[in-house]
Amino acid sequence: MANESKPRAKPKNTRFVLRPYRRMPIQRVLYYLSGKCVGKGVVSNLSQTGMRVQGEHEVEPGLELALRLTLSDDGPTIDIEQATVRWVDGHDFGLDFVRLSPVAKKHITDALTQQLRTSQSSN
Repeated sequence: MANESKPRAKPKNTRFVLRPYRRMPIQRVLYYLSGKCVGKGVVSNLSQTGMRVQGEHEVEPGLELALRLTLSDDGPTIDIEQATVRWVDGHDFGLDFVRLSPVAKKHITDALTQQLRTSQSSN
């Protein structure tokens, strides 16, 4: 029998998700805390509902973290009370914001709006 190639199946846990908010590329330092670890990471993109982080520690999907970051050099410190790890790829992981104050939400919205204006004006 000839060596026939079989179609590759996608892993069962992979699914397409339409994101309701635009993700913006950024490079900001982030500190995260869970019952298992305290770590430092770099946020590589941000949206109204979550972010991508490259962290110091391997984390697991479902882990809940508290976050602290600043979105500009002269901006305020933002505390996100609760975020859940949704996916992991080595030390990279995606977070969904679960609980954040109205003030933190406003700072994120303002930073995203400013980033969008900056990127549109440079085009």
